[in-house]
Order: sequence, then structure tokens, then C-alpha cells
Amino acid sequence: MNRLLIILLTTLSLPVVAQRDIIKLNSGWKAKKAIDVIVDGTVITGKDFQLYDWMEAVVPGTVLTTLLHNWKVPDPFFGMNNELIPDIYETGSDHYTYWFYNQFSVPELKDGEQVWLKFRGINYSADMYLNGKKINPDTHQGMFLREKYLITPFLEKGINRLAVLVHPPDPVGVPNGQGGDGTIAKSVAMQFTAGWDWICPIKDRNTGIWDEVALEITGPVDLLDPFIQTKVPGKRVSAGKQAPALIASSTDLQNSTDVRQSGKIIARCGKYEVSRIVEIPAGEKITVALPEFKIENPLLWWPNGMGEHPLYNVEFSFVLNGAGISDKENVSFGIRETGSRFDEKLSARIFSVNGQDVFIKGGNWIASDALLRLSPQRYEAEVKMHAEMNMNMIRVWGGSMTERPEFYDACDKYGILVWQDLWISGDCNGRWFDPLKKETQERRRSYPDNHSLFINSVIDQVRMLRNHPSLYLWCGGNEFPPPEDIDKKLKNDVFPKYDGTRYYLNESTSTDLAKNALGGNGDGPYGIQNPLHFFTVTSFPFNPELGSVGLPNVETMRKIMDEKDLVIPGKRRENQTWTYHKYIGYDDFIDQYGKPEGIDDFCKKAQLVNYEQYRALQEGFNAGMWTTYSGMLVWKNQNPWTALRGQFYDVFLEQNGGFYGYQHGAKPLHIQLNLNDSSACVINQTLSDQTDLTISAELFDIHGKLLSKDNYNTSVLGNKASVQRKINARNVKEEVYFLRLKLMDKENNLKDENFYWLSQPGKSYEKLNELKTTTLQAELKLNAKGGKVAVISNPGNETAFFIRLKIADEKSGELLLPVFFSDNYFTLMPGESREISVDFAQLPENLKSKSMNLEMEGWNIKNKSVKIESL
Repeated sequence: MNRLLIILLTTLSLPVVAQRDIIKLNSGWKAKKAIDVIVDGTVITGKDFQLYDWMEAVVPGTVLTTLLHNWKVPDPFFGMNNELIPDIYETGSDHYTYWFYNQFSVPELKDGEQVWLKFRGINYSADMYLNGKKINPDTHQGMFLREKYLITPFLEKGINRLAVLVHPPDPVGVPNGQGGDGTIAKSVAMQFTAGWDWICPIKDRNTGIWDEVALEITGPVDLLDPFIQTKVPGKRVSAGKQAPALIASSTDLQNSTDVRQSGKIIARCGKYEVSRIVEIPAGEKITVALPEFKIENPLLWWPNGMGEHPLYNVEFSFVLNGAGISDKENVSFGIRETGSRFDEKLSARIFSVNGQDVFIKGGNWIASDALLRLSPQRYEAEVKMHAEMNMNMIRVWGGSMTERPEFYDACDKYGILVWQDLWISGDCNGRWFDPLKKETQERRRSYPDNHSLFINSVIDQVRMLRNHPSLYLWCGGNEFPPPEDIDKKLKNDVFPKYDGTRYYLNESTSTDLAKNALGGNGDGPYGIQNPLHFFTVTSFPFNPELGSVGLPNVETMRKIMDEKDLVIPGKRRENQTWTYHKYIGYDDFIDQYGKPEGIDDFCKKAQLVNYEQYRALQEGFNAGMWTTYSGMLVWKNQNPWTALRGQFYDVFLEQNGGFYGYQHGAKPLHIQLNLNDSSACVINQTLSDQTDLTISAELFDIHGKLLSKDNYNTSVLGNKASVQRKINARNVKEEVYFLRLKLMDKENNLKDENFYWLSQPGKSYEKLNELKTTTLQAELKLNAKGGKVAVISNPGNETAFFIRLKIADEKSGELLLPVFFSDNYFTLMPGESREISVDFAQLPENLKSKSMNLEMEGWNIKNKSVKIESL
């Protein structure tokens, strides 16, 4: 039995539930506008109160998601519907101030057992009532602050009645620009809800009980926020026997009784166990550090593309003297150590894991859903998107939120490092003069108004997330640091005390991250570029935001607006609906493929541009790996609503051409064309030297005729880029031609393949329209692991260019999402075939039972469907 299986079996033998009981209150909720309820919470939660005309509520959720659920408002993601929903700035806060009500029962309690009511996120202020009593002495404030209340004294036998009065942030701000008039930042809340250049305002500013509510049953002592710190000394490799790793752990213990409690705190990890005898004074909370222990030959956690991402578990338990276990918590963690250094020669910070430098390839993340309809399943699918694109980092942008533990669970699983911003932005918090902002720059630079609340919220969120191996660094804000007093306290007190294992960067464009030739730092650009730009115009040595276009496929366009609005935008302006959904233009890049004829043609050609744009973006940075750049983060990977810009997949989880272009450009072992000098370049972002490689460079005319072929051998060191021979295309006379680069190992196994469509200087790509229509063949089979594989063949005499695969409902034709293809938007020369893995694992269960087809289309492909018999 191998070591990985042993660890997994050890992990699976641990208890699934940490405490005796966790009861999630995620159903049965009712809601009503507060001004329509004439009594207070003590009456609402009394035995005689009758609910009349209360709506079924969505909790976790927001007021707007509840209204949407009850058909009280139209879908704000479609067309101009968002304009039909009243904005809180116009209506006043009362319009979105709501009561939320639920009933619950608890199991019969044993002597000494306590019941706690836990809220993981409320926006913005709230008062809680249970069985006729107010249970929170102080009104809750802050979007990013968990609350936990001891409710044992308030419980009744049988049904218990809970009511929560939730008020919106105050002020909510005029929705007139980046973060509106800026005043949304007076609160500790997400800023994009007042609108941004990629989203329209969220009309209730996401007011509500937006995250999990649960009951927890413990003994007299509650075990809180355990912390695991891992130390991996030295420079490690991802394979072979490992030197030991050191594990330090601690936890808080809360005595909920009025008498002193004593016992033993124990931490178990497989065969390892450490413990400490403690006493906890009556009514107090203490922090206990446990003895450090050593794990021999550990399985190390590595970022995506550098190694595996195994996880361990520690079970913490507190055993009362003579009275058994009072509380338990299971903590998942990965064994890894992070580091960073500023390289003066490169003028950039270099990040490392387990002593190995990591070339950062990733992008910016806003939120999974603008209305905070969050789920572990969607997080899993979205994070997998990033792993499939060969990214190794996600930056959670500062105008949004602290991401949820389930997001981090997915990042742990897929090896995605997380750069977590706090809730500051240059737009709202005063980096620039902005006439649309209500208050002066100086005044805005002191936002938020309650500095203590901001600090306490950071402490709480650190304690919630600090065990995740994916959490890599904390950043004070987007393009601007927090106010000076907050910044100092975070740097010198909060992060050293409550974490101490991660780098703190005070703002995303800090010169501690990178410096340009003038000694400054920044980000951008954000619009479409000539692909050559990414090789010839030097960016910031580490660019935290660099983006481009992202129009979705035509199926998505038809989901988000009426057919009458699907009008191709002109050079100067587009229709109102496109503008409302923040369309960013393609300049003349689509026209280079011939004037589009209708929306289907426009979207098809946009995917070619998306593919080329994002592949070139990553490959330009690859070419400067460790000589010019230490990394880059795309602006942005996704949109939390139906935006028409900057995305690799849309809100329905359909990948566009940019997804697969970037996927190719970011492969850990990669062959590419450097557009600035036409040289082939091998990028090795693995930790192993790659020897006895063969490079194949083939030039074709557009119809598939081989013009030339060059094969030669090469090697490249681990974590290095190696420039190879120039591609000799001097004898190519065609206006448009193809280049295929292949990288093979000594057994002639294909390690990477890259396909380019190229044109002579000054020529467009319109010659591609001369390709004749061709018909593909497809066969579905199972691979050795039981997964689906589509064998796509081009039996004709013409190139099959830019083939798109999709999975659709056989009856309705609706796309079934999300589905993952190992490759897409690919090209087959005449007589060639390719095996494409098709992964249905993330497809919701209710869709897996549908009759479905594999559909094929493309530039010159006759559309064809193949029935999928079963999953």
C-alpha cells in the first residue's frame, strides 16, 4: 500500500462531524419588510405571534434573492431588467430593511451541554431575537464579522422561534461610478454593489443574512478556531523521500459556565498526538499552544503545476476531567511553507512554496455570484476552471469580499494559491480625485468610519481562513492601502499575532511587489492589444491586473438579452443593452477575419480573437520569466453577473475561446512562438529538468499542405525558459498560413502542442474564409479510468479550423453546463484525428440524467451532433 493511500485511509477514519451536533438553519425561513411589521422582535418570537403574508426567504441569501425567489422583481441579469428594480438610494433604507424568521428544535440536551447560534455573515447591521428575548446585547455591525451567541438560557422545549432584523449598509451611496459616490466604503462592506465599470448597481447592496446560519452543541467548554502552522525547512522537490516537517498547533477554549473548568486539550494527526492540561477560569476564553510535533517523510502540498496537493487532518478535542469530551473540531491542512523575497535585479517580489520559486500565472476573482447565491458545488466548478487553465493563483479583489471557506476548500483541493485582498479600493478610498465622489480625497482616505470594526473583522476572517494551505498572502487593498493607523496595526499586530505565516502586502500596486524603470508600480492595460504588444512592450515586473476582452459565445448572448438587442456593435457605439452589460470593444480585430454577418458570426470570430489575445498575453510573460517578470494576474477571470468583458467563462459556466487560449499558453511544460523574433521557446515551470526533448515545427498552408518541417533535440532546466531556433518562414508566400509546434519526450510522447494562424505583415486573416466546408466524424469511448473520450476525426481533404465542441440537451438544444474538455477550439489537418477527454463530474445531478448530444461546429465545419448514450 503506498503512502498516499495510507494517509487517505487515516484521514477517512476520522469523525466527519466535529461536534455532537451541527444543525444548519438553511431552510424554512420567512421574510417580511420591516415597515410592514408593527411589532418588535420580542413579540414576533412570542408563542402567540402569527405570521401573515410573510414570504418564503432564501437564507443564506439577500433581500434581493428572496424577492427574486418570490417573483417580486425580474431577473436583474437579463437585458435591462436591473433598471426595473428600485435602487436603495432612491427608495431609502426602509425599502430593503427586512425581518427574517425561522423555527427550530434541538435534541434533548445532556447535563452541561450548551447550544450556540452562529452567523457566518450578515450585511449589514442586525438584531436577533429568540423566544421573546433579544439575544445580542450589542447590535451586530459589519459584513465580514462572524457572530456566535450562547442561547442555552433562551431555549424552550419543542419549537424555538428566531427572528433577525437586518438593516442595509448606511450610507449606500449614489450609484454613479466606480463604487458609486464612494460612501459605500464608509461601512465595512463590499464596494462593488454600488456599481463598477464591469457591473451595474446591486439594488439592495446585498443586504441580508448572506452566509451560513447554524446551531452548534458543545459541552461546557467550546473549542474555537484551531490553528495549524506547518514548517517545511529547506528547498524541497515534489517527488521522492522528504525530510521531516514540523507542525505547531493552538486553539481557543471558551468556558461558557460560571465555574472553573479543567481538562486536557488533545490534537491527533494520524499516529501523531500532542496534548496539554489546562484550566479555564469561569466565563473566560484562553488560547492554548500545544507542543510541536514532527511528521516524517511528509506528503507536501504544492501549487498547481508543480506537484500534488494532498491534505491532512488534525482532530482537536477537549476532554473535561472526569466528564468526557466537551467539544471537537476537525481541521484540514496541507503541509507547505510559503516565502517571498524582493529581487533587486528583477525589481519584483518572487514568491516561493517549500523553498521553490513559483512563477505566478493567475487572475483576479470578483465573487462567484453578484447576488451572493454561493454554493460549494459552484465554487468547486469555478476553481476547477482555473486549475484546468493551468493557473496557480487567484487574487480575490478588494472591492468585493473575503471569500468563503468552501471557496478555499476548492483551492486547497486544486492547488490554487490565493491572494486575499481586504475591503479597500483606490476608487472609493481616495487614491484619485473623482468628481463623482461625494466627499474629498482626504476624507475618503479615512474610510471606513469605524476603524475598530475593520480591525476586528480582519481578525475574525483571519481566524476563519488561516488553516487553508491555499491562502498565500493578505493584501490591504486594491490599488490603495488602508488608512495609516489600520495599515500599521495589521502589519505590526494583527497578522503577526493571528497568523504569522503569510506575507502582508499593504496594496496591490505597492512598490514592495514590483517597480518599473521609474521606481513606481501600477497595473493595466485593460483593453484589447495587438498580440505582438505582449512581447514588445514591457509591463510591470509583477502586474496584478492586466486584461482584455471576453465576449461569450452566442448561446450565452441569447440567454442574457432579447433577440432584438443582438445587433452587432458599431465602431463608435453599441446598443443600450450591450452598454448596460459593460461591453468592451474589439476595435478592428474581428474585422480582420472578414466583416461579421450577424450575431452568430460575430461571436464566432470573437472567440478567435479571445483565444489569440489571452494566449499571447501569457506567452509574452512566459518569454520574460525570471528575466523581466515574476508573474502576472489577468483582469479578470470571471464575472459574477452577465457582463460582456474580461472573462474566460461566463456566469453560466460556459468557457469561451480565451479559456483554451490561456490554457495552452500557461501549460507547465510548454512550447511557444515568441512573436517578437519568431523564435520557438520552451517554458519549463515544473521543478524537474527536462532532457531529451524533441521540438517539431511544421508550417502549413491554410488547406493543410505541409510547407516545411524542422525537428531538433533540446533540453531545458527546471523552472526556466529556454529560447530555441527561429522559425524559418521566409519562403512562405501565402498571405495566411499555419504553424504547429510540438514538444515530445524521448519516447516520442507528445508533451505539448501549440497551433498558430499567422499572416504576412499588413495582411488580414480574410483568406481563412476560403476554407471549404468540411464534415467531422466523432466516436465516444471510455478511457482506462472510465472517463468519456471523444475521438474527433477529419476524414476530408480540407483543414477543419477552430473546432468547437459542446454538450447540449438532445430535446431543447440548451447547453448543459459546466462540462470540461481537455481541449477545445482546436484545428485538425486533413486526415487527422484527436482524442478529447470530456469531464461531466461538475454537471449538476439533475442534468446528468438528460438525453444529451456532443455537438461539433467551427469556422468551416458543418454542424454535427452525436448522441451520448449514457454517463
